[in-house]
Amino acid sequence: MTGSLVPARSRLIAHIDMNAFFASVEQTLHPEWKNEPIVVCVFSGRSPSAGVVSSATYDARLLGVRAGMPIVQAQSLCPQAHFLPVQHEKYAEISEQIFTRLYALANVVEMASIDEAYADVSTKSRSLDDAAQKLRLFQLEIKKDFGLGCSIGLSCNKLVAKIASDFQKPNGFTLVVRENIQSFLDPLPVSKLMGVGPQTESVLREMNIHSIADLRVQSLSDLIKRFGQARGQWLFASSRGIDESPLQPEREQKQHSRMWTLVHDASSWEEIVHVVRTHADDLWNETAGKGNFFTQIGVSGITSQQGTFSKSKSFTVPLVVSEQFVGEIESLFQLFFENPLLRWRRIGIRVSGFASPPKQKRLGDF
Repeated sequence: MTGSLVPARSRLIAHIDMNAFFASVEQTLHPEWKNEPIVVCVFSGRSPSAGVVSSATYDARLLGVRAGMPIVQAQSLCPQAHFLPVQHEKYAEISEQIFTRLYALANVVEMASIDEAYADVSTKSRSLDDAAQKLRLFQLEIKKDFGLGCSIGLSCNKLVAKIASDFQKPNGFTLVVRENIQSFLDPLPVSKLMGVGPQTESVLREMNIHSIADLRVQSLSDLIKRFGQARGQWLFASSRGIDESPLQPEREQKQHSRMWTLVHDASSWEEIVHVVRTHADDLWNETAGKGNFFTQIGVSGITSQQGTFSKSKSFTVPLVVSEQFVGEIESLFQLFFENPLLRWRRIGIRVSGFASPPKQKRLGDF
């Protein structure tokens, strides 16, 4: 093993994962359905059952309902469930209230998504036992105050903490000390390693590698030969539970976008102008309305024939007036309808190139 794979210092990293977050929030909002399955969906609006599943309670999951599944299929598997539309703003509000509490336990918190976060509890805990005790209390308080469950993994790095949080779902708490990392990882399938998706897993199966233990006995040179330098080294280190990646408390946002399915295929600008203005206003409020101005805008569309088109525009200074932004978006969309034969099924808006607006000059600057 090369020196770069040796852990530099001891850390205490927790991974907190909210259990079936969207569906669980809906359960708290509908106490009359406490013991009934709930499926949260992204409805396209094309028909009452058109769209995909976003989240489902565990009783619905036991019947085969999964995220990304067509709503029609989920309804056939679990017809007794309550099928509800997503409420992103509500979920984001509750997520912020929950994960803000982590700062009392950690000096660094990294939001991995709306329903999961990493926390470095090294400096605010006297010992491993102290950290575990505080995190268990956090888990109980979230259940008491919000009616929501979470699973927590605690170990010496992000890799193992993430796997540990998934080990005893729902409402699990799994502590993996450094000395036990290998015995914990070895029996698990390679798919449990972050970054091992279906394609990589398929290649590993061809190599007769199914468990993390199978992966660990492979030589570094063989893995590099098959997967390349960077990925080969990563697989070699991950199979040994080695991960020195730091927490990233503030990730630079590179792009913000919205995409939606039209209720009916559109062939003229007049058919979509109102919905475009509504989504453009919402996107402005989510970004520039909160001080995140941008210098690049774009629109995209998918036709009923599955053709994909996009238009974009850049500005030398950030847009600071909402009316100008909406007007520019409308101008780009109108270019789509120069071909009257195309019918549009899905359209979207994106903004990027985030930057601060130019400061206003003071009298003394002239």
